[in-house]
Amino acid sequence: MKKTYFLPRGDSQRSTWLRNFNVKLPGYASKLGITKEELLVVSKDTIAYDYVLDMVTIAKTFEHTCSTQKTSFRNCTIGNENVAFPVFVTTTAPDAVPYGIFTRISNLVKKIKASDGYLESIGKDLGIIGTEMAGKDSLDTEQPLLTIKIVGGFVQIKYTKGAKGGIVLESRRGAETDFTLADKVSVSTYKDKRANLVVGKPEQREFRAWFTVKDEIVGIVSAVVTILV
Repeated sequence: MKKTYFLPRGDSQRSTWLRNFNVKLPGYASKLGITKEELLVVSKDTIAYDYVLDMVTIAKTFEHTCSTQKTSFRNCTIGNENVAFPVFVTTTAPDAVPYGIFTRISNLVKKIKASDGYLESIGKDLGIIGTEMAGKDSLDTEQPLLTIKIVGGFVQIKYTKGAKGGIVLESRRGAETDFTLADKVSVSTYKDKRANLVVGKPEQREFRAWFTVKDEIVGIVSAVVTILV
């Protein structure tokens, strides 16, 4: 029976998965033929990924703090005390690692599953066995067809929902290089009401989506649709 991909999609979920994998893998290393060098790579990748996620959170918080102070400088009445500027505080960076953390992990998982010492119980403990997709094999080739236009000043996205639960909608805006989650959509007509990344400056937005059934992604990703906002 067809199974889902073992790696979760979300950043925090992948972080949790990777920490579990990193902690438990050494206990099976001898049985699976995993070298000390490979264990070290997994350990460094785990630390690096968590560090980057923390930095994203810190940066967003710092941006919000700076934006709040800017608004206060601009709009508040005259004060009597000087206001300290926000300080961007970071932790010490870990060892640098190359790009492709989860590609390396996927290649290592293939090696693990090909090992003579591999057992399904080990796979479950390491989290490298996907969940069964019972009754959804017919949805393997389902692909959303997105239509897009500006309505009332916002981007309107429509698709035919049918018997599916909805879509996971991703977007890429302006100078962004990667698609990120825009929203989990359960209606057939959706409006993206986000402001432009740079106020007053037109930006190109790209969208793509997967169908979902019971909050699980099915089928294949849609074609990318583009609009100028």
